[in-house]
Formats: sequence, structure tokens, C-alpha cells
Amino acid sequence: MRSYILLLFITLLFSCNATPPDITIDGILEVPENRDNPNSRTLKLVYKVLKAKDTTSGKAPIVFLMGGPGGATLVTEEMWINHPLRNERDIVLMDQRGTGESEANCTKVGDAMFAIMREDLGQESETTTLSALMSDCKKLMKQDGVDLAGYNSRENAADFEDLRKALGYKKWNLFGGSYGTRLGLTIMRDFPNSVRSSVLVGVFAPESNLFENYILNFEKSLFSVLERCKNNEDCNNRYPNLTQRLLNALRKIQTAPLRFDYEGKPFVLNSQDAMLLIHLSLFNRYYIGTIPLLIEALENGETEPLVNVLKFVEYLSNLVNWPMNHSVTAYEEIPFYEAEALKKAAMESKIGEFLPVTFDLNYMSLANWHSLRSDSFENQPVVSEIPSLLVSGSLDPVTPPSYAQEALKHLKNGYGIIFSDESHDFVNPCFLQITEDFLNDPSQKPSSACSEVRNPIEWNLSNPLQ
Repeated sequence: MRSYILLLFITLLFSCNATPPDITIDGILEVPENRDNPNSRTLKLVYKVLKAKDTTSGKAPIVFLMGGPGGATLVTEEMWINHPLRNERDIVLMDQRGTGESEANCTKVGDAMFAIMREDLGQESETTTLSALMSDCKKLMKQDGVDLAGYNSRENAADFEDLRKALGYKKWNLFGGSYGTRLGLTIMRDFPNSVRSSVLVGVFAPESNLFENYILNFEKSLFSVLERCKNNEDCNNRYPNLTQRLLNALRKIQTAPLRFDYEGKPFVLNSQDAMLLIHLSLFNRYYIGTIPLLIEALENGETEPLVNVLKFVEYLSNLVNWPMNHSVTAYEEIPFYEAEALKKAAMESKIGEFLPVTFDLNYMSLANWHSLRSDSFENQPVVSEIPSLLVSGSLDPVTPPSYAQEALKHLKNGYGIIFSDESHDFVNPCFLQITEDFLNDPSQKPSSACSEVRNPIEWNLSNPLQ
């Protein structure tokens, strides 16, 4: 799991009043695995359409673009069944190629990655073990005739265009988070006449320099959170001097990893694991509120807070299809990654000493996955006049608001909104109202007054040692 923190956005469940029986359409879309190869084999992609509750509305549908890359989509069906956005619009879900039910490959890799994390492996040993795991996976895919050249955002976008045509929609609205925003922007670039509007949350644009900024974005988010705790009287009284305590705890774990049972099996938590737990905890408000407690747990070897976050990590590791993740990342990010810039960031970082030089990238594993590399076109900003709503959380540790602000320079009818007290994964009544207003009239900038109302982090002030 340390190999590459997924960029993941999941819509939360909102309930509605009783409605007439829901209509759902299940289907399979057949597409070429590699459209550049006339002899390409065919993939079967599984999709589902949740028809609008108001069957007479006639409003353009919403297609949900999952994050990752490699995140499964159909698993979110229950979250969309009673979602407010479904009241007047069809919701279209499709497992992207190589994910979920759409011909996913090596589906046990997530479990294997988590098993690797259980051990106390250094950077070199972990990279070697992970590379061997992915090498075995690649051999199996080769035996099955998988063409790795077909797994990238451009082919992914073409799949959704084929789906739109198959479903008979003239235009639809894109709704994506994290990697889903990269996919959404690719659709806007390649099939502009098919898109009515887009709502992009946690923006990761083609030109965003994900790898080189990874440590800087992580550190900025982390220390902003610790500063907020310091400035909150209750949090500071309960957890004083958090920054120094975190650094001390990490130094201690470097030489004496924590050992405990997790789900009935031994788990060795070293400083790399600790940084992963903290990083993923920065992804949403709930886990941000537990970070001070997590730091205290690292100090004292209190396992319950650690186990709670590990459950989240294990879930995420199995939500993503790692062959798809590696294929997209190697093709679209590795060509524009400069190792020296990352090394410099690690050296200048307060937490750099606790991170391997390549941090969470496991660069060698990604670089060795395949030799296919995109040209500079896939690293260029998307220029578009399609009405677009770009939403960011100021505490986001992986796709900060600056990414959205850069993308907006090239979106003539783009609007940006920042939630000061949110992070990477979020949904709240204000965001939903803004989104609904925008979808109803994308030609007008929606009112964002409610986004300016502060909603401070709710800190977990419990003391498990008492």
C-alpha cells in the first residue's frame, strides 16, 4: 500500500423521502482493449444506470467518474440510490476498464500489498518485494493476452464516450473526484460536444505535478492541521506540543517498531507505516479529527487508534485495482517526474528523514511495470469552454486548491470554490446545494456564500489510556 497512495474520492450517502419504485438498468459495454491496434481483443465493461426518481424531468444525466486510478465504481451504487442528485437526473455508473467487474486483473494484489505492509521491511526490501509481486501479476496478465498499452486515461475516456452513445444520451454532466477529475478533463478535451457541464472535486489536472509536489503537499496539510489543533483551546490542552511529539514518536519507531496483533495476525508498524497512516488520515474531516489521538497512540504504543486507521488502509488497498493504477501512472506521470526535485523536497522537509527518498511512489516498481510513456500532449492543460465547477478543500494533502486554480486558467467558463475546513474526500449540504444549482444552470456562477461559513474540525479528545 505504501507503493502509491491512491487519489480517491467517494460520495457519501444522503437519505431522501420515500419515492416511487426505482428503475435500474444493468448492462455490458463491449470496447476494444487498444483502439490503436486493429486486432485488439474486446473488453466487457459493466455498467449500471440509476434512472431519475422523477421520470418526467428530462434533465441531462450525471456520469460518475471514480478516483484511483483503478478505483471500483459499482460498489458506490448504494450511496447513489437515495442521493439528492438522483431526484431529477439519471446516475450512470461504470467500472472503468480493468477495475471492479470490468475485467479486473490480479484482484488479490491489494491483499498481498497489505501483507507486505505487515512486515518490518526497509525501503530496498519493500521495493524488491513489491516489484516481485507486480512482476508475477504481469506474467499472469501476459498469459491472458492483456495489452498494457490499452490502460490509460485516453482509452478510459473513449470508453465513456462509447457508453454515452450506447445509452442514447445527447449530452451528460461529468461528476468526478481525484483521478476522476483527470479522467473528466480528458473527456472534455477529447469529446467536448458530449459534455454539458462538469463538477470536479479534488482536482488532479494533466499538468498537475503530482509526484514532485507530493511531500510538500503532505507536509503543508499536516502542519496546517497541527496548527489548527494548537489554536483550539480544548485540543491544545488535551494534546500540547504535537509537532515535536510527532517527530519524537517517529524517531522512536524508527529504531523500535510497534508490534501488535491486527485481525488475528502479527503486524509490525515502522516509521514508514506511521507516515502512511497519518497521510491517509489527512484525507477527510473525520480522520483529521483523530490525528492528535493517533500521534499520542504512536508515542504510547496504544493499538486501538492505530487499528482503526489500519482498517481504513486495508479497505482502500482492496478498493483499487493496482495493475490499472500502475498502468495509468507509469504512462502518464513517470515521463514528467524528476527524481532530483523529489530528493530536494525530502531533504528540505521536516518529516523527510522518516520517508524513503522516493516516499510513497516506489518509483522503480512503477517504472518497471511497463515501458510505455505518453508524449507531452498528455501533460498539457485542458483548454475548454465547457461550464465547469472545480471544488477543493484547503486541507487536501494530495490535490491542493492550487491545482484547481491552475486548471481554471484554461477553463473559460470555469468556477472555483474552496472549502476551508475540508480536505480531499468530502460532501456536505452546502456542496450539494452548490452542485445542484450549478447543474440546473451551468451558464451562471452558483452562489457560494455557504462555503464561506466556517465548520471547524471536531477533534477527538477522548483518552483511551484512562
